[in-house]
Amino acid sequence: MRQRPRTWQPREPPLIVIDDSFVLDRWRPADGPALRRFDLDPDTARFFGYSVEQAAAMPDSHYDGDARARANLRAWREGKRLNLAIRRRFDDEAVGWVELHRAGEQADVSYNVAAELRGQGIASRALGALLLWAASQIGLRRAHLACHVDNVASRRVAEKNEFVFVGQDGDEYKFERDLGR
Repeated sequence: MRQRPRTWQPREPPLIVIDDSFVLDRWRPADGPALRRFDLDPDTARFFGYSVEQAAAMPDSHYDGDARARANLRAWREGKRLNLAIRRRFDDEAVGWVELHRAGEQADVSYNVAAELRGQGIASRALGALLLWAASQIGLRRAHLACHVDNVASRRVAEKNEFVFVGQDGDEYKFERDLGR
């Protein structure tokens, strides 16, 4: 017998252990500089569809860590999305993020890791930890992922997490993964 999907709970966002070095954790007020650093990365800008110049022109309020932390907490409590920082355990620095936008038993997922840490499997492990948590704790059954056709690293993250290529839409590749029991 199929279980009914679990609903988002108004409790605090989860703390998810990735491994001995990293966790997924809520955003904190002190994370503003990390948010700016991610947006000013040329690859992040290109693959998420904006320019570094646009990111640099954003007002300081856009990178207000306290406001962003409150907005992410509000989105979680409203059941709209879960956006967690990938946090290095030894110094608590935010070094990336993972996010899911849930619609029933399905969700769109995305991720990013600081440029200097790419190529170490952090995004793959972070996404895997998030999907495992989401399947067991909120009843997620299917995940969707899109990445730019030129983003080879993101395609590898999808493949390492057992996503299946389902097609191309413009300059994006589309992937899906069944998480159902």
